Amino acid sequence: MSARNFIQSIRDNFKRKEPLSDEVVEGFLRVLEKVRTEDVTCEEVFTQLDEYVEKEVDGKDTSRLMPLLREHLDMCSDCFDEYKALLKVIEKSSEKKL
Repeated sequence: MSARNFIQSIRDNFKRKEPLSDEVVEGFLRVLEKVRTEDVTCEEVFTQLDEYVEKEVDGKDTSRLMPLLREHLDMCSDCFDEYKALLKVIEKSSEKKL
């Protein structure tokens, strides 16, 4: 059984019939991969930060898609500063394209 079918079967038990988007499935799998007793490290955040910021700029709910990364940003000022700097750069480059 694929991950998509597994998640859909769980949703079916709760009477939700709308199909799962790729984004929801990816987010669920990402959370499953990261679930463990230790926290997400700064190094792990830095490797995923560009993906996180791009999704955010695209208007996606990054807190839902990448909750552990968001939690880390809320607690780590160094990573949050990197996030804000990257976000500013991407937003500026998006403005120039318009």
